[in-house]
Amino acid sequence: MDQPRTITPITDLSAVGFASVRPEDTRSRARPHPALLVAIAAAYAVAGKLGLMVAIVHPSASAVWAPTGIALACFLRLGYAVWPGIFLGALIVNVTTAGSLLSSLGIATGNTLEGLIGAYLVNRFAHGGHAFDRARDTIRYTILAGMLSTMASATVGVASLASQGFARWAEFGSIWVTWWLGDLGGALVVAPLLLLWVGNPRIRWNRAKALEAGLLMLCLVVVGQVVFGLTATLGSKGHPLAFLCMPLLVWAAYRFSPRIASAAILVLSVVAVTGSLRSTATLERWELNQSLVMLQVFMGVAAATTLAFAALVAERARGEAAVRAASEGLRAAMTELEAFNYSISHDLRSPIGAVLNYSSAIEEDFGAELDEKGLRMLRGIRVSAESAASLLDQLVQLGWAGREHDEKMLLDMTSLAHDVHAEILTAGKEASEVHFDLRDLPPAWGSAALVRCVFRNLFTNAVKFTRGRPERSVHVAGVVGDRENAYWVVDNGVGFDPALGEAVFQPFRRLAHSAQYEGTGLGLAIAAKIVRRHGGRIWGESDGSNGARFCFTLPKNGEGT
Repeated sequence: MDQPRTITPITDLSAVGFASVRPEDTRSRARPHPALLVAIAAAYAVAGKLGLMVAIVHPSASAVWAPTGIALACFLRLGYAVWPGIFLGALIVNVTTAGSLLSSLGIATGNTLEGLIGAYLVNRFAHGGHAFDRARDTIRYTILAGMLSTMASATVGVASLASQGFARWAEFGSIWVTWWLGDLGGALVVAPLLLLWVGNPRIRWNRAKALEAGLLMLCLVVVGQVVFGLTATLGSKGHPLAFLCMPLLVWAAYRFSPRIASAAILVLSVVAVTGSLRSTATLERWELNQSLVMLQVFMGVAAATTLAFAALVAERARGEAAVRAASEGLRAAMTELEAFNYSISHDLRSPIGAVLNYSSAIEEDFGAELDEKGLRMLRGIRVSAESAASLLDQLVQLGWAGREHDEKMLLDMTSLAHDVHAEILTAGKEASEVHFDLRDLPPAWGSAALVRCVFRNLFTNAVKFTRGRPERSVHVAGVVGDRENAYWVVDNGVGFDPALGEAVFQPFRRLAHSAQYEGTGLGLAIAAKIVRRHGGRIWGESDGSNGARFCFTLPKNGEGT
C-alpha cells in the first residue's frame, strides 16, 4: 500500500493530503517545447490506431478509445497550450483511417475541444489534476470530464462524417453512442491512471503488501478472463457475471491507494476487452459492437465507483491521521501547560509561606506595639497571603487532576463519601453546623484519590454556600444506571444563576453571591475535570435562590474505559 503522506498540525491544507486547494492554473504555463508536442501527438496517434482496430459500427468510431484519457491528462498536467499536439495526433489518426481531409479536420477539432472542455470544467469545479484526492471531486470529474465533455467529440465527429457523406444520418445515433461510450471509457480508465502515476511513480511497500498487490492483480486477470469470456459467449444473459469483478475492485480501493485502484481498473479493462474480443470472434458485426458497448458501460460504472470509493477511503485515512496529529499536539500542549502550572504553583509556595510566617511572627512578637490600624493592615496581609496559598493549592490540584494516577478499581462510593465528610468535619467547625444526609451509594469504577477529590470539592462548596441559612443541609444520594451510575449532592444554599449552565465548571468562574464567600473559582472546575477524565458527565441545577443540585456520573465497571 502506498505510504500515507505525513500529517502535520499546520494550517496549510496541502499538509493533510491535498496537493492543492485550488484548481491548477494551466493557462499560466510557458509554451511547450516542440518535442513535447510531437511526443504527445505520437502517443495519441498510436493509441488511436490501436483503438480503431476494434471499430465496428464505423471505421472512425470505436467503443474502446484511450486517446481521450491521454488528451485529458495532458491538458490537466501540462496545460491548455499542448492542444496542437492533441490536434495533430487526432488528425493523423483520422486522415489515415477514413473520410476526407475536411472530415478529419472536423473530427480532430472535436477531439481537441473535448479535452479542452473537460480540463477546463475539472479545473474549475473539481480541483484539476487533484480530482482524485476527494470523493466529491471524483464524482464531479466523472460527470464533467467523463459524461459531459465527451459529448463534444461524439457530436462534432459524427456530424463531420455525416455532412461529408462518410456516414449515413440514419446511423447517427448508433455511431454517436459508440463514440461517446468509447471516449467516456478513456476518460475514466486511462486519464486517472496517468494523472495519479505520472510524476509520482514510486511505491513504498513491505513484502506483505507487495504480495497482496500481486495476488490482487492475479485475481483480476484470472477472474476477468473467466467472467468476460462467459459474458461474451452467453450474450445478454451473461452480463450480470461482470459484477463478480466488483469485489476485487473494492479490495483495491479499500486496501490500497487511488493509484493502485486506477491500475486495477486498467488491468481489468484490458482483460475484459481482450477476453470479449477473443470470445466473440464468431459473432455478427452488430452483436460484437453491442458486446463492446455494454462492456464499456460496465467499465465506466466500475471505474467511477471504484475511484470514488478509493478517494473516500484515502480521505478518511488523511482525516484520521490529522486527528491523531492534532490530538498528539493538544496532549503535548496540555502536558506542558500542566507542568508549567505545577512548577509555578510550587515555586510560589515558598515566598507566600514566608509572608504568612513573618506576618504571624510580627503579630505575635510586636502586636502589642502596633495600633489598631497597624494590626488591621497586618491581618489584611495575612488574609491575602492565605487566599494566595489557597489559590496555589487549587491550581496544584487542578494540574494533579489532569495527570495519570493510581490504577482504577471498583470503588465503594458510600465509604468514600463518609471519609470525605469526616475529613471536612476535622478541618473546621463550620461543617459540623451542616446536616449531611449521606445515603447508600452504588459502586463505581475509578481512581479513589480522584473521586475523593470530587466529593471534597462538592461538599465544601455546599457547606460554604449554605452559610447564613437557618437550617443548613446537604443531601447526598445516587442511582444505578445501565452503563454508568449517577450521583448528586443537593444543598439548600443560595444557589446560582441557571443561565450560567456549563459555565459554572469553567476555571475561575465565581457563582452568584461570590463576593460574600471566599474561594478561588476552581473547585467545580477540578471536579468536572476529574469526572470527564473518567468518561463521566457532570452538570448543575438551580433556580437561582433555593439551593443547588450538582450531579455526576461514573462508569459502573472498567468496560470501555
